[in-house]
Amino acid sequence: MEYIYLAAASFCFSIQFIFNKLFESRSNGTYNAGMWSSLATAVCMLVYLLPAGGFTFAVSASALTCSLLYTASSLLCSGVTILALHRGKIAVVTTYMLLGGLVLPFLWGIIAYGEALTATKAIGVAVLMLSMASSLVFDMRANTAAGTNGKSGGLLFHFYCFILFLTNGIVSIATTQSQKAADAVSSDDFLLLCEVEIAAAAALILLILGILKMKNGDRRGIRTAFLEIARDRRPMTGKLFCILLLSCALYAVCNGLGNIFSLNCAKTMDASIQFPVISAVVIVLGALFGWLIFHEKIEKKDWLGLGLAAVGIVFFVI
Repeated sequence: MEYIYLAAASFCFSIQFIFNKLFESRSNGTYNAGMWSSLATAVCMLVYLLPAGGFTFAVSASALTCSLLYTASSLLCSGVTILALHRGKIAVVTTYMLLGGLVLPFLWGIIAYGEALTATKAIGVAVLMLSMASSLVFDMRANTAAGTNGKSGGLLFHFYCFILFLTNGIVSIATTQSQKAADAVSSDDFLLLCEVEIAAAAALILLILGILKMKNGDRRGIRTAFLEIARDRRPMTGKLFCILLLSCALYAVCNGLGNIFSLNCAKTMDASIQFPVISAVVIVLGALFGWLIFHEKIEKKDWLGLGLAAVGIVFFVI
């Protein structure tokens, strides 16, 4: 049964990036848009989770700690994902995110749970890190050749991607830790707790950003923060609002199902097996979707990074 959960989680996490990209393509690509997406996604998930849980959920000390870590990392990851997708390809963004969700939980498994560190897994980590470094080196050389001294948007894109590497890895660690703790609550209760926190925190961040805009002379600062997130400063119409909300709702469905399947898988499967398989499937499908749906050209440097990532993941599961 655990392998069915694993396959389902991998598929759902792959599909979610389509809707993330659809949202970004119609937004202004700012952190405000990322927080709007986080708020809308959390609300959509709560519409299902709260009634399903009888409008109550269990809380324990470990669940609260893990959920706060999950929420903080998830919010940063969601906001920066929009920034990164605004500057680069789905294939690269998914690679960085999923490698973070692979390497960091693996290292945490060794430290916290005493999982074995074999020679093949050590080689896998080294190759995975090389896959990220290769893309960065190519961009640095291209920028230097163009006379930009490495200060172009391409390098900023890699900085965003590195943040995604860290934050998605921490989300995965929090997910695993929440289910392995002695006082663990059910996966549904943990996910519900996280979504409540994400919705509240995202709304608070947008409110603070709106107040700051008002202090800087924008009388409509709060409205601007919450609603003026359309691409090219277009006004928020009813049609656009529905498109953005639908993108978030579909993302919520895929992400929610993916998390539920992943949490159930984490109860019995080692993190050193679970996350490599999920990462491999999502990286491959992410590149495929970017090419088929959004016509993103996969260049030689991208193929090199994807190839090294695939080799590194193979070493993980040997």
